Amino acid sequence: MGNGAYLLVLFLGAVLVVIDGQLILRSSAGYLAEVYDNPKEAKQVAALVTVLFHLVMLGLVALIASVAFSPDDGVRSVLARVGVLLLVTAIGHALTIVVLSRMREQQLSTQLAEAQVAEVEHGHPHPNPAADKDGVLRKNYRAAHESQAPADKPAT
Repeated sequence: MGNGAYLLVLFLGAVLVVIDGQLILRSSAGYLAEVYDNPKEAKQVAALVTVLFHLVMLGLVALIASVAFSPDDGVRSVLARVGVLLLVTAIGHALTIVVLSRMREQQLSTQLAEAQVAEVEHGHPHPNPAADKDGVLRKNYRAAHESQAPADKPAT
């Protein structure tokens, strides 16, 4: 494969990675903003994950462009490399979505735990309504106060 073919594969791979990375960045910021109290923090986390995606994928693009698949097949070799690039990018995209999903679930679990502690300690709900999406905190709050109600009332 000549220098022109290598440069073509590198260019196509870099464009593919940048476009996919921008799609991930734009969609993940909104996805994470649902569970982060501060939208700026959600954007920062999304940016860090996207930078990791770009670095890993651009490294893989460079490796795919430089690895010899078969003797000089010209267009066939370029198409094979582009096909591998597409498959690797799809796998990288899927893994990035899994990472973002786990981060979101972890943040939601943290918020639920903080909300439960706040209700038990202070008797008021957590300021983030997303932390009580399913009404779990309200049920726990009612159950805790119903069990304490007879003990709090003085006997007559």
